[in-house]
Amino acid sequence: MIFGIDFDNTIVNYDSVFRDVLKKENKIINKSLISKKNIKNYFVKNNNITEWRQLQSKVYSSYIHKANVNKEILKLMKFLDNKKIKFYIVSHKTLYPYTGKKINLHKLSKEWLRNNIFNKKNNFQKKYKYYFENSKESKIKKIKSLKITHFVDDLDEILNKLPNKIVKIKFNNLLKFKKIKNCFFTI
Repeated sequence: MIFGIDFDNTIVNYDSVFRDVLKKENKIINKSLISKKNIKNYFVKNNNITEWRQLQSKVYSSYIHKANVNKEILKLMKFLDNKKIKFYIVSHKTLYPYTGKKINLHKLSKEWLRNNIFNKKNNFQKKYKYYFENSKESKIKKIKSLKITHFVDDLDEILNKLPNKIVKIKFNNLLKFKKIKNCFFTI
């Protein structure tokens, strides 16, 4: 058994960061926009894709250090580590933001992992590898090449592209884990 875990919106929870940046820029639209998903849907619905991409680029670069750990995923990672089950972090992340400053997102993400996950406080028993792929296609290829048997992601788009032999685990930080098909352990 080898697990793979997505990074953005799976390990990392940006909800409060998106709200804070909108508030800081005096763009809070209404109080119902409490999650990244709500905020993105609002911008898409109002044909503001450019503004959405600008906001997302800022959050994923200049403000990533303010993002939180999804505690349920951290529990899963600790469980896997304690049971000596191998896992990798495999994410689709461009090297630089779509807009704004040219900041190395891979470097920032690796720093975030070292500061928030793979630190003394969490005391992981071994070193884990993480991969940041520039496209969704290369992410799928990496998952296959690592022979991952179980993959956790927040995006149906990614899970649906994985081979059927991989157990697909949908994560939604509001609902926690949805049904874990063919999984034989509990967290």
